[in-house]
Amino acid sequence: MQNRFYSRLHLSFGSDTYLYDKLNNLLLFKAFITYYFVHPLYEDHLMQQACIISNLSLAFPTQTMFTQLNFVLFPGQTSAVIGRNGLGKSLLFKLLHLQQHSDLAYSGQIAWHIQHDYLAQLQRLNAKTIAEALDITHLHNAFERIENSSASFEDYDLVENCWDLPQKWQQILSNAQLPLDLNFSVKSLSEGQKTKLALCRLFLKQDHYLLLDEPSNHLDAMARKWLIESIQSHKAGVCIISHDLQLLNQVQHIYALTANGLQHVKGNYADYFKQHQQQVHALTQSIQQEKREFKQLKQQQNESLMKAQKRQRKGAQLRDSNSQAKILLDFKKEQAGQSFGKLRAQQIRQADETQSNLQEKQTALEKIKPQRFHFQFQSFKQGEILRIHDLQLPYATTQKINLSLQAGEKIQLKGANGVGKSTLLKIIDQSQCTEIFFIGQSLYLDQNFSLLNDDLSVIENLAEFNPDLPEVEWRNLLGQLRIRREKALLKLGQLSGGEKLKVALLGISHNHQNIDLLLLDEPENHLDIESRELLAQAIQQFKGAVILVSHDDCFVVQSGIDEKYLLS
Repeated sequence: MQNRFYSRLHLSFGSDTYLYDKLNNLLLFKAFITYYFVHPLYEDHLMQQACIISNLSLAFPTQTMFTQLNFVLFPGQTSAVIGRNGLGKSLLFKLLHLQQHSDLAYSGQIAWHIQHDYLAQLQRLNAKTIAEALDITHLHNAFERIENSSASFEDYDLVENCWDLPQKWQQILSNAQLPLDLNFSVKSLSEGQKTKLALCRLFLKQDHYLLLDEPSNHLDAMARKWLIESIQSHKAGVCIISHDLQLLNQVQHIYALTANGLQHVKGNYADYFKQHQQQVHALTQSIQQEKREFKQLKQQQNESLMKAQKRQRKGAQLRDSNSQAKILLDFKKEQAGQSFGKLRAQQIRQADETQSNLQEKQTALEKIKPQRFHFQFQSFKQGEILRIHDLQLPYATTQKINLSLQAGEKIQLKGANGVGKSTLLKIIDQSQCTEIFFIGQSLYLDQNFSLLNDDLSVIENLAEFNPDLPEVEWRNLLGQLRIRREKALLKLGQLSGGEKLKVALLGISHNHQNIDLLLLDEPENHLDIESRELLAQAIQQFKGAVILVSHDDCFVVQSGIDEKYLLS
């Protein structure tokens, strides 16, 4: 071992024999071991791995989520897991975080070489105050007692070497544009502010590798910029699940989860997309070539078969004419039969091999059946359906709201996190104050899927919207959104965020009442890129009025909405 070290070190330092000879001294030997491990020639080989995932598989009795996944997460770098809704991305993160403590029965190995923490896709905060959400209540209380001259010796012991923490807390809250009062109630925060607060807790852990499941959900433009900067400055490294193209183009590694497995591309989403398109094109071309060759092979086999059959018929005619000796003819017949049998076996083997190669390539192409969705209900109202006059939102410092909406009109409701957008949608839906005049039927889809019940099955939830539709029809509609087979019978709480949203959208789209006004609070959250485009098309084609809250300008444009109302 020591000889190998000396020989490799000699290669590193070349003719510098002075350093080489001095290694006989034990102290210098130890010093050069340290130097050896940071030498640039070996930097790539000695790069630490934050987590190594080997042969990871997860399957339920009725569905296999993924099998034999093998990949590495690198410290100090940003990675992203992408893929369609329902493929198991959130389950993968749950396994990586909880491992054997998870309630999921998996096989394979997960080896962490660094501390890590996790942001869930849903239910991110369960705290009463900002201090509790940041997990610093004990330290905050100790600092408060010291400030109030009521501290004990235990308080001073607790905050020893931590005197800079209050400044760090204030700095991260200020950067995130959150209240600086650590006793501030979490209930008073918007969903976007709650997301930022949950992220602040994690970004305080600079020595932890972070697993963030859709961290940009609910965040406005400024907050997304803060998120990107925070991720890039997090020294331990970050891996995200996201459908946010702006965020995905900031990463250094893409792990694309498909029905066929996991593909790793070094680069951002634009790099991945370019490479993926090239692979799909090459594979498509190869499949077309295989089909042509298979067709030619079948034609050649048919021609060879016809020639062999023709020779057999000619031999039979010679036998019947008695123009040659029967012994000779029988010998030729036996030889022809053997040749025909070998030819047929060879043809079958060639056809099977070609067909197998073709099927293998077609499977690798992963044919994706397009989804189908549109809002079923109609709106027959005309003229003005909504008027808001001098409305002051409760607990908000916004200007008084004055807004008019015509039947069929669609607008985007804009504003920073915490300004009161969700509150306004709730008030419009309830229409119980004198400042609001509304005629017609509205339907409100909030950010937390309050229309749904996690303890009921998917089918039971849908039946609440329209009990007249039979289960077989609901199953057919779910299948068009890729929620197939036994997933329809699972409890809603077992589905991913994207799948829950699809169930909610499907339910409201088949509401037994006609809807004149759709109130949609960030409906694109949790949806994959394809599903976002599908929902945007449905919004655009809906004949009724829409008030849409969204921080994704691309989604707003795709929805055919160009009018905006700014809450400020």
